[in-house]
Amino acid sequence: MNKKAVLAIIVLLLAVSGSVFAQNAQELRVGAFLQGNLNSGQEIWYSVRATEAGVLTVETTGETDTYLEAYDSGRNLISENDDYGDNINARLNLIATAGITYLIKLRGYDEDSVGAFRIFASHKTITELRVGVSYNGNIVSNENYWFTVRASQNSRLVTETSSDIDTILEAYDKNFNLISDDDDSGENLNALLVIDGSAGETYFFMLKSYGSDKGPYQILVTAAPYPAPTQLNIGSFHSGNISAGGDYWFSVQTARKGNLSVGTTGSTDTYLYAYTGNYELIAQNDDGDDLNAFITIPVAANSTYIFRLKGYSADTTGSYRLFVSFE
Repeated sequence: MNKKAVLAIIVLLLAVSGSVFAQNAQELRVGAFLQGNLNSGQEIWYSVRATEAGVLTVETTGETDTYLEAYDSGRNLISENDDYGDNINARLNLIATAGITYLIKLRGYDEDSVGAFRIFASHKTITELRVGVSYNGNIVSNENYWFTVRASQNSRLVTETSSDIDTILEAYDKNFNLISDDDDSGENLNALLVIDGSAGETYFFMLKSYGSDKGPYQILVTAAPYPAPTQLNIGSFHSGNISAGGDYWFSVQTARKGNLSVGTTGSTDTYLYAYTGNYELIAQNDDGDDLNAFITIPVAANSTYIFRLKGYSADTTGSYRLFVSFE
């Protein structure tokens, strides 16, 4: 028997094995914990039924490095995660449909990831927020609150809380990829997030309190226009200073098709974003060279491109030098 035939048989056996395990999945009820022990190379399957629409979260706790995969009723992989939870634990967030049963596969990150674990499923309803309209609620300790916002145009979505408690915000795209998070950028101990909103796209926000804080809150999303950028010429340099939490916007016009490069030099840890002339995000970069950022993008002739410069973190400050080159 040749190698290709042997490989095909192995793949088939693995597929059949996975199907058998999936059919014998343990029921994991929303709001309940299950405990287990993960052996080397082992896969453990669970089934979770969503009784109502909302955000279904499945996560592990413990000292074992876990990996989670989620499948819909058609056995299609819809999400996976490694180290989202505390320490080396995995956490999945899914937009659940009422009445649908989801399959969750738990395994170790690698063959050396063995040991005890706990797995937990929770469900949260999603509150729709309208841009410019505030929502009032009450935070309970150790609870997460989910919101959805649809951007009607390309703009910067500013989401902030108003309360007397310490709030935390996390922003996600429609596929539940984390975009940004914040703790204390708002007034007092409130959270404030600014993300790029694309017209027609839906974004998710998760709100919680820090530690055991609880009490009433208000959350508001506003759409802010993009700042007018400073025009840069190809082959030129621009120098300046980054203040804590500051954003600096630049535009570059191209006369012909080619590759446009923008980067920073200096000892300040910088972050760069590249956009089309309509503020649609194209690329982003942190450490192109040491602490400097560098982006190269293919560009069209007679077009405008926007670049956003900021410090790596909200408290990053210092001088920078920005250069533009073209090939």
